[in-house]
Amino acid sequence: MAGAGFGVLFYTSGVFFYGFSAFFDAILKDFGWSKGAASGAFAFQRMEQGIFGPIVGYITDRWGPRRALLFGAFLMGLGFILMSQINSLWQFYAAFGILALGLGFGSFLTVMTAINSWFIRRRGTAMAIVSYGPGVSSLLVPGIVVLIVALDWRDALLLIGIATWFVCLPLALVMRHKPESYGLQPDGETAHDQNVADETGRYDQYPDVQFTARQALRTPTYWKYVVASMCGFLFFGALMIHQFVAFRSFGLSTGETTLLVTLMPLASMPGRIIGGFLADSFDKRKIVAAAWAGQLVGSLLFVFVDDVYFGLLYATVFGFFFGVGNPARVAILGDFFGRNAYGSLLGTQFLISSMAGIFAPVYAGLMFDWYDATGYRIAFFTLALPAIVSVYLYLTMKRPVPPASMDEANQQTVAGPVSGS
Repeated sequence: MAGAGFGVLFYTSGVFFYGFSAFFDAILKDFGWSKGAASGAFAFQRMEQGIFGPIVGYITDRWGPRRALLFGAFLMGLGFILMSQINSLWQFYAAFGILALGLGFGSFLTVMTAINSWFIRRRGTAMAIVSYGPGVSSLLVPGIVVLIVALDWRDALLLIGIATWFVCLPLALVMRHKPESYGLQPDGETAHDQNVADETGRYDQYPDVQFTARQALRTPTYWKYVVASMCGFLFFGALMIHQFVAFRSFGLSTGETTLLVTLMPLASMPGRIIGGFLADSFDKRKIVAAAWAGQLVGSLLFVFVDDVYFGLLYATVFGFFFGVGNPARVAILGDFFGRNAYGSLLGTQFLISSMAGIFAPVYAGLMFDWYDATGYRIAFFTLALPAIVSVYLYLTMKRPVPPASMDEANQQTVAGPVSGS
């Protein structure tokens, strides 16, 4: 399960989240569209993913990840192929919409929901393994750049669309619903393992709480998680779209830009390894808070990049701390609210966070149209600062009261104090 999830996220992250910025640069040069107008497609993608996020999460919770991933992989391949045939801005938007819908069903949300269902005690480690996929996916970026130069962006997109079907559809078939459906237990444990855990109290540290979506939505903890994610990813949401164009506007060559775009996620790899270990051993809230603080420092370094050496410093710092926080950030939702409604809760978080995702890339694109490279620097500086809110929210976040405890407390409140208590 973790291996298949790694493969899906490796490919989708490489060709879209990191690699599509190279296509974006080539498409803009070919058609001469403004950055602001073209960036609207990415805002549309965020809006679409936000709207469909709770639906995708509910479908994955109810019927399992395989169907969602198969549907998503088919749409992703179709979206890339249609993108290779565009001749106008509205066609760019339409193809991007199909691609975005495919990513919604066939990428991060569905994979993480599946992994959360199969792990409790080793959730952080499992999610770290899966998150290595996006980390090493930047290795695809140089190949994408070479394809664009050798074939042109249209043929490169066509090949990537066909490759999406050959890579992602078989991996989707590996994914399974909850382990109990197959007579298994989370973490691959047996009944004997569980008896030993009960006797030693090991599960006291890793309780398998079972919130419904409605119960989770009523807790302050969940909304702190949502707002922290929204504030923290403002910078990252604009970076994934504009980084290639931004580095070029800062005076870097195509080769230097490709190096930095590739290095940043690679620098996250040691961070993901460390973050996965820490997530299963220490308080995930403090780990994520420290990671957001480190990302804030890296974001501010990006603003002042003026040569490749300063760019290397940014890529190393930002990438490392992004990697440290990633496993704990996605695992903490499962730790706090359990396995039953994870997809619905993560999808709802996507819905709220999409509001920021709609704003960030358009804002950065318009600032470049108006003020050139200086506009990019101002935009990314202001998009980095809300991460301070993310740090505060994680430091003040409390573990929610399990549903059974809430019910008992409510019953005691209604019945009154027990005699002699």
